[in-house]
Amino acid sequence: MEQLEQLENALSKLKNKESKLYFLTQDTVGNAAASVNTNYQYVKHLNEAGYKAYILHEKTEYKGVSSWLDEEYSNLPHANIEGGELKVGPQDFVIIPELFGHVLEQLKDMPCTKIMLSQCYDYILETLQPGFGWPNYNVHKCLTTTEEQAAHIKKFFPSVETTVITPTIPEYFKDSEKPKKPIIGVHTRDQRETMKLIKGFYLQNPQFKWVTFKDLRGLSRKDFAKSLGECCASVWVDRISSYGTFPLESMKCKTPVIGVLPIMKPSWLTNENGVWAFDESKLIEVLGNYMKNWLEDSLPDSLYEKMAETVKALPKDSEREGIISYFDKLVSDKISEMDISINKLKPVEETI
Repeated sequence: MEQLEQLENALSKLKNKESKLYFLTQDTVGNAAASVNTNYQYVKHLNEAGYKAYILHEKTEYKGVSSWLDEEYSNLPHANIEGGELKVGPQDFVIIPELFGHVLEQLKDMPCTKIMLSQCYDYILETLQPGFGWPNYNVHKCLTTTEEQAAHIKKFFPSVETTVITPTIPEYFKDSEKPKKPIIGVHTRDQRETMKLIKGFYLQNPQFKWVTFKDLRGLSRKDFAKSLGECCASVWVDRISSYGTFPLESMKCKTPVIGVLPIMKPSWLTNENGVWAFDESKLIEVLGNYMKNWLEDSLPDSLYEKMAETVKALPKDSEREGIISYFDKLVSDKISEMDISINKLKPVEETI
């Protein structure tokens, strides 16, 4: 039977780690993006664990990450849909970021296991048709980054099995060996917000015109970390953030965060581990007061203590361990399912 042969072939590939794991990845045209970095980290960890994991992009022309990630990431296996390189069987897996909801219809009837990767809850419904959810496209599993986001996903897709993998902040995010400089690092989702902040700050605080702002876009990850470690403060404006990588990176660099509280508050965020503005219109005022206290060396010790406590509580190597154990279990479960299906398809031996 053809179906039996296909299943036995798929089972053999699963047992020998010959199945393929495709991580659909956005082309940011060479610009750094935390969501893309996560995909590359997953693919790197899985390949090191013996899996055949790939960065999958839509177009043949793909800028890649060579301008902001180390060479080892650019050299990871890549495949593209346009070139017909996406060929899957029952043993394979395709991981789809929520922003790629438009490809779900194309993938719906493919025989592989499909998994959503949700890193920003605000994009979950962005490309779905009204009345349609992930299960309508044969997607019944999801990876996400926080328990808060997992609970949010369950409101829309209660039948989807959701697993949390906490991102890891690399060790090269660390404090500068030299005294902090009067530089304010800025990270906003919309670059317009950065310019509005800088212009407004100088107008409201003309006494601080000698203070420098640094938009941290366009840097390699390690240059980004080095610059952040030199700053006396970092500003974070990302109301739809789900995890909050940037403020945690700042804390590891012992750079206090002045930020606007996100709509979905992550569990690590407390009133004491940053200088938080509840109202975005108050951000410049809060930043001005912070700079005054920093120059006068009157920032409370408790701020730095709470930052250190937050960083210490972060799980070590959670990303690597999480993604490997997730696929180890997924493959094991798939093997069991296929064994059952194969036994059902095998002809019953006649007894004399």
